[in-house]
Amino acid sequence: MSADQLGIIVLVVLFATAYAFRKWYKSRPKTYKISEQYVGGWQFIIFDHNPRTEGSIIELECRSPHASESANYVFGMELIQKKRALRKLFFNSYPDLRFELKPLPEKNGMRFFIEKSSLMHIIRKEEFTLGRFRFFVKIDALQLIKSPEFSLSSKFLIFKPDTGKYN
Repeated sequence: MSADQLGIIVLVVLFATAYAFRKWYKSRPKTYKISEQYVGGWQFIIFDHNPRTEGSIIELECRSPHASESANYVFGMELIQKKRALRKLFFNSYPDLRFELKPLPEKNGMRFFIEKSSLMHIIRKEEFTLGRFRFFVKIDALQLIKSPEFSLSSKFLIFKPDTGKYN
């Protein structure tokens, strides 16, 4: 076997290994923590599961060590329009929206899962302009916890936009 043939075999094996690794890496589930807020003993965490796939899911988690099991959680999204006009979308009021509400295992809060594609469908159907937005949770009509402002990239990835303020 000549050196040229050996070099070609090594390149083919290297290419096949790289292709198999890339396929394995892309198939792994990925979870990114977008935000974490602490307000009045409550913790409000937002996760994005598999953001680059078609079935991307946003998870909103609200927990507190002194939460009661009978607490009523209302999750939603606040759309920030031009000139800072606010429009609230309560997720429970849309029957087309695919979501799931689960209590935490320790019974000290609630987790809310929503499909990003379903949420985008509702926003397009209602003809809302989606510039900036924030998620919120309302607990027993007493406590309202809001996330920081977010925006969507051209590939529908959630990110924190620049405020334009420096120093």
